[in-house]
Amino acid sequence: MRRGVALKRVLRLIAVVTVLGIVAASCGGDEDPGDQPTDTPTDSQELAGGTLTMAMLADVTAAFDPQKEYYSVTWEYYRCCLLRNLMSYEGVPTDEGGADIFPDLAVDEPEQSSDGLTWTYQIKPGINYAPPKDDVEITAQDFIRALERTANPDANVGGYSFYYSVIEGFDDFAAGDAEEIAGLSAPDTHTLEITTTSPVGDMSYRLAMGTAAPIPPDDEGERMGVAEGHDRNYGRFLVASGPYMFEGSETMDFSADPKDQTEAPGYVPGRQIVLVRNPSYDPATDGLRDAYPDRIEVRIGGDNDDLYNQVAAGTLDFVVDGVVPAEKIREYQTDPELQDKINIYPSDAIRYVSFNLAVPPFDDVHVRKAVSWAFDKQGFRQLRGGPSVGEIAGHIMVNSLEDNLLADYDPYQTTNASGDPEKAKEEMALSKYDTDKDGVCDDPSCQDILTITDREDPYPDQMALLKQFLEPLGMTLDDKQLERGTMYNQCNDANSHHALCAGPGWGKDYADGVTFGEPLFTSAGLWESCCNYSLLGASPEQLTEWGYDVTEVPSVDDKEDECAALDPGDERFQCWAELDQQLMEEVVPMVPYLFDNSVDILSENIVNYSFDQFAGLAAFDSLAVPGNTG
Repeated sequence: MRRGVALKRVLRLIAVVTVLGIVAASCGGDEDPGDQPTDTPTDSQELAGGTLTMAMLADVTAAFDPQKEYYSVTWEYYRCCLLRNLMSYEGVPTDEGGADIFPDLAVDEPEQSSDGLTWTYQIKPGINYAPPKDDVEITAQDFIRALERTANPDANVGGYSFYYSVIEGFDDFAAGDAEEIAGLSAPDTHTLEITTTSPVGDMSYRLAMGTAAPIPPDDEGERMGVAEGHDRNYGRFLVASGPYMFEGSETMDFSADPKDQTEAPGYVPGRQIVLVRNPSYDPATDGLRDAYPDRIEVRIGGDNDDLYNQVAAGTLDFVVDGVVPAEKIREYQTDPELQDKINIYPSDAIRYVSFNLAVPPFDDVHVRKAVSWAFDKQGFRQLRGGPSVGEIAGHIMVNSLEDNLLADYDPYQTTNASGDPEKAKEEMALSKYDTDKDGVCDDPSCQDILTITDREDPYPDQMALLKQFLEPLGMTLDDKQLERGTMYNQCNDANSHHALCAGPGWGKDYADGVTFGEPLFTSAGLWESCCNYSLLGASPEQLTEWGYDVTEVPSVDDKEDECAALDPGDERFQCWAELDQQLMEEVVPMVPYLFDNSVDILSENIVNYSFDQFAGLAAFDSLAVPGNTG
């Protein structure tokens, strides 16, 4: 049975000492989360209303198409606002149950068969979609439709369909070898049965992701419902099931031929997102979302520092995807009048610099280890804002996914985490790219190394520091500073032949190590728009197809498969820790430098805040602005 909905904090004050305590607690420290100061709202009705104004530096990655969007920002829009799933999250921090899964459109927890292969979900009756499908009830077939679209290779480009291959017949349907997914059935309109090929303990977590949200039928009875004919752009025609919808959704006409249909005007790619209340939504059926604002307006684009200046001036309420400038963090933490407007939480995410193992000189593990030893992690953190922005990372997977087994582990530990030039040179001397063994690369591949990074602060400063500590190793960089979405597209594109990707971060998809291991480090992560930048596990045929001279790279597929097959518990935690150690010591596909904190500053208009541990972002529906009438 689900527990009661937790009250959410109103503007938790987080001073410097509290921030450091939070970081320690997330990594096995002694801080008791219950000791942190918390205020709670007196009446949720008093918090409702107004227009929340936000800004995003970059657009979502796939125009809100649920089968394609593999981006935490979009996932927050889905969870808070646009989509309901069979199971979902409360939009609160970990210590308030933010990593726990609860029934949403499901009546209760699923029933699981004794052999662990069949999951049965009962669906709440009488819940309808947003306009223009406000006369259509959500039924079991709508979830089957969503999972069939998830399997469709024309519709899932850049998505995460690999999480659903465990469903019986999913891959056969995806390959065109079956007319339906054998493991999906609807015994009646409000019952969904899912059968897997092997026991899994995390099916409900997989069904809480946006790709598994229901898709309504269309007017013509087409198999993909309202998504029919929209393999490339269904996000522009998204029919909401959550408390909000795109403004103007009621004008969409699904009786027309798909090519003649007009998308909802509330989302204009690259310019704006406008969400309004869904008149079909009944809060009595939903104990997971606050849905405080009446209207959410989001501008897309702008300059990072300027946007935060607008927040400070009160002309903008919140920046969704920015990096709070270091001076702003210090200002808000030290000014008593501003301390209740800064919120900092561990986000279960890492920031890192990734190597492409198919591009010399990074096909040599000694070069990768040399960079690991030279890396000034402390300098990178200082440029982001200092200790408040996170803990120095000594390994890859966040500690919560390994039960803190590697909390004190760092195979490249240096004084003050500032790098060790001498150890770096010792490692470089072992490389085939240092012919005279003096610790300096003397091969042409070490010059003008193609490096992709973010153009927003603080990445240009981090790039300057990266160049500085690599120069003594004989390495120079040709850096390309790009808009964030473009950067990720380039890093994801094996044909770009980038050598370093210096701007990415990665957060868990849900609370298990498989959400790091599979997409980042296995052959399952080798497809357009995601996520294995190092090309680990690529076959010789793939490398040749992509135009590389290197014909072999390491693989950890077998180890990841071993871990994923284990039941939740100590043995599974231990396996993820072993994979992490193998990656750090033997493979070295990246340099993790920060276990990232989410740092948000708020305008004076916002009177309530909650951190959503699932997406690793603020819970947008909990950002209350009742005094702002829009």
